Amino acid sequence: MDTYRVDVKSILDALGESIQVVDTLKLDVLEVGDERFSLREPIRFDVRLINTGTGIVGMGTVVAPVLATCARCLCEFPTDITAEVDGFYVEAGKCADLPAEQEVELLDVDGYVDILPSVMAALVLEAPFAPLHDEECAGICVECGTDLNTGTCTCADAPGLDHPFAALKTLLAEKDSDSE
Repeated sequence: MDTYRVDVKSILDALGESIQVVDTLKLDVLEVGDERFSLREPIRFDVRLINTGTGIVGMGTVVAPVLATCARCLCEFPTDITAEVDGFYVEAGKCADLPAEQEVELLDVDGYVDILPSVMAALVLEAPFAPLHDEECAGICVECGTDLNTGTCTCADAPGLDHPFAALKTLLAEKDSDSE
């Protein structure tokens, strides 16, 4: 779905009037940069569109139940991305009185607003950059791939000469022999 159009003709000439939009939207994947979140259920949103005189303000919430991949251990886990939706919609020709930095969407000539860009932008802003299934996640061993949350490995006990920290071990050995 590329648009979610809402008919706002009934509130265009009624200052303070509003329309409540509560619905779901089916998506397969939410992509944010390199992260891909699979949707477990449809996205749920609740947006109120209010005529403020200058334009139509959209405010509300959106929840996306997703499956994310932990950035440390690569396990897939369920989580919700919850975000605040906001949008501002004005009729063509009424943008001149607005501050230059004000972000606006234009109302269609037939009295509709498209709230999908605001809903999706809210989700993108709240999506985690590096999702973690647990703040205490130990991750995986970079040498053998063992999930350090469920077991231990011996890679750290016996670093080889090609290990990036092998030189530090010799420095510690020299320091110990100097102190004796």
